[in-house]
Amino acid sequence: MRIKILSLAVLGAALVGAVPAGQAVSASADRPCPAELRWDGDRKCYSATARGVALVDLHIQTMRGRDHARAVGMVEEGGAVWMEVKKNGGPAKRVFLKRVPKGGTDNPNAASRQKATGWQYDGPGYLVRGCAANAGDRLKACTGWH
Repeated sequence: MRIKILSLAVLGAALVGAVPAGQAVSASADRPCPAELRWDGDRKCYSATARGVALVDLHIQTMRGRDHARAVGMVEEGGAVWMEVKKNGGPAKRVFLKRVPKGGTDNPNAASRQKATGWQYDGPGYLVRGCAANAGDRLKACTGWH
């Protein structure tokens, strides 16, 4: 398994799409990932964007004969990446929450960071989606349920 590091162009796009405080934007998408963001072994890959900024990718791979999913997101300091799981039609449960700690005193929200969740079983009876949000949920996106 190989994880690709996002290019400086993608980082720049994430920074350009920053939203001023107080304007919350949510999005849910079910768009296939661009080819350059797919990992070796991906059976499926979906991206979610908000205001044209790609925030989270959901990678689905077959492991030991069953589907497993992992979310990878690009968020600013203070943001988070996580997965939501539904089992047998039950309520959604948030798992694998990964936060980007705030840091630096000069400009703590100037940098974007890549975070990845663990692998979540996505076989029969399970639905999963990947989500990400910048600091204060000002920019939030989730993939569709898979």
